[in-house]
Amino acid sequence: MYLPWILIAGGYLVGGIPIGFMVGRRRGVDLTQVGSGNIGASNVMRTLGAKLGIVVWLADLLKGLVPVIWARQFLHTMDNPWPYLAGVALAAVLGHCFSPYLRMRGGRGVSTSLGAVLALDWRVGLIAFGAWVFVLIISRFISVSSMVAAITVAVCFGLIKPEDPAAHGPFLAAGVALALLVVLKHLPNVKRLLAGTESRVGEKPDLPQPEGIEGGPESETEYR
Repeated sequence: MYLPWILIAGGYLVGGIPIGFMVGRRRGVDLTQVGSGNIGASNVMRTLGAKLGIVVWLADLLKGLVPVIWARQFLHTMDNPWPYLAGVALAAVLGHCFSPYLRMRGGRGVSTSLGAVLALDWRVGLIAFGAWVFVLIISRFISVSSMVAAITVAVCFGLIKPEDPAAHGPFLAAGVALALLVVLKHLPNVKRLLAGTESRVGEKPDLPQPEGIEGGPESETEYR
C-alpha cells in the first residue's frame, strides 16, 4: 500500500517550503546570512519586524498542521493509521528543518512541530504552547521556551492517553523524536546561553551585513 508513504513524502515536501526565506527574499534579505541564519519566525521577527514574523510563524505552523489533517482524511479507514500519521507529522518537521529546496538548510522546527502536534492531539499541542508562552514571559529567551515546549510535548504524549490506545506508542515516539530534533537544532543557542550572549526578546542583536543580495538594505538598522 503506497498511499501512506506518499502522504509521508508529501508531508516532507510541504514542511520543506521555506516560507521565511521567501518572505525575506521579497524584502531583499537573505535570512541565511543575517541574524541567527535561521529561516524561521524568530529570525524574521528580528530582521523584518513583528508583523512579518507572526505571518511566518502562522505559515510554518500550518506546514505541520495541514499535512497531518490531510493524512487523517485519507487514512481514517485503516485499522491502525497512527504510525503513518506520526510519520507524516515527523516528516513535515524534518522538511522544515532540512528543506529540500534550500539544500537541506532550514529552521529549528518549533512552529511546524506545534502545528503537527496540534493535529495529532490538540490537548498536547495546547499544553506545549502554554508552556512556551509561560517560559518566554519568565525568561524572555525564545530558545529556552522552545526547548521546554518541545520536551513538554514528549512528556505529555507519555502521560496523556489518546482515545485509541494503539496511537499511544506512535505518538510518544514522534513526540520524543520531535523533542530531540528541536533541542539539537538549538545547540548553537545553548552555547550562547552558556556564554551569556543569547539575545532576549526585545533586545536588538548585532546582525551581520548580508552579502550578494541585490536590492538589499545597506545598513544594519534597516534589517531591524
